[in-house]
Amino acid sequence: MIFKILFEDEYFLAAEKPAGLPSQPTVDKRRPDFFTLLKKQLTEERGNSFYLALHHRLDRDTSGVMIFAKNKIANEPLAEMFKKHLIQKTYLCLTQFRKTPESWDVQNHLAETRDPVLKKMKMHSVRSGGDKAQTLFRRLEVYKKGLLIEAKPLTGRMHQIRVHLAEEGLGIYGDDIYPSPKAPQAPRLMLHALRLEFTHPFTQQAMNIECPVPRDMEEFKKSL
Repeated sequence: MIFKILFEDEYFLAAEKPAGLPSQPTVDKRRPDFFTLLKKQLTEERGNSFYLALHHRLDRDTSGVMIFAKNKIANEPLAEMFKKHLIQKTYLCLTQFRKTPESWDVQNHLAETRDPVLKKMKMHSVRSGGDKAQTLFRRLEVYKKGLLIEAKPLTGRMHQIRVHLAEEGLGIYGDDIYPSPKAPQAPRLMLHALRLEFTHPFTQQAMNIECPVPRDMEEFKKSL
């Protein structure tokens, strides 16, 4: 598999993460991951001295754009932008059908818990404690069996978009952790990291890096 490079300059590189790969190495060393495979691809093309540093991640079954530092000078500014939420992320998701306003804002606090049945960590909203989570949502298209929704998280909690939608009765097709519609059956989680927008810390240019919607999501949309 050859990964598509979406943007590159002397400081940063953005590439398209496919669904089904963890963003980074996991406890199981035999399991392939996007960062390791992308670095291998780039070192084979450009030599063993090629530098790549990871600063954020996407869920295993989420596709879309990820950005990396290409040298040590770029590490701190990129880390700082993620820490201070200076990078606006935009996602697309296909959810179950429900009447919604054209746009809405979810603000609450999320806490982590272990699901005894799934044996996985998951998030849920809490009245006290937890971490603040905020997502802006916009309804883009309406189908017979679902909706195309744009999500802009303003905080970076684990599974934030998934849990915010599920708790509103708008589960994302293909979600295997949170309540989601079972028919039609999605090939995977229908969540895609579409765009990253930020001011380049070195050139001060307005950056807009976009990753096309993958074919499996476009095809599944037709079944709705």
